[in-house]
Amino acid sequence: MNPISESYKLYREAWKDSSNSKRLLVEAITVVKQAYESGNREHLLINNYIALLLDTQQYPTAFELLEENKPESSEFCQNYAIAIANDRYNINEIRKWNKLASDYQRNENAIVAYVDWQGF
Repeated sequence: MNPISESYKLYREAWKDSSNSKRLLVEAITVVKQAYESGNREHLLINNYIALLLDTQQYPTAFELLEENKPESSEFCQNYAIAIANDRYNINEIRKWNKLASDYQRNENAIVAYVDWQGF
């Protein structure tokens, strides 16, 4: 299985199985991190890596990847908005990235980090 599909599968399993969610998220991060460190720069892989980092509250690394890459998908823009909401909560930046998300296509097997927008 390729790292994108595998990370997506592990992510979905993590949300279905709360008793193993942390382990499954860490396993998914390991899959995409290894692919990234081996030179895989597919946008979808990077997006999934970012989303997984956000879901495990690894904001500095997620921001590095967000800032190093250009948006190519709706999910990337959504993840950027989520990163801002969780780290520095700038409503204007959040709105900008959420609006930008509608300008891009959605991708199969793309992960968007969890956020409780009502909680903000």
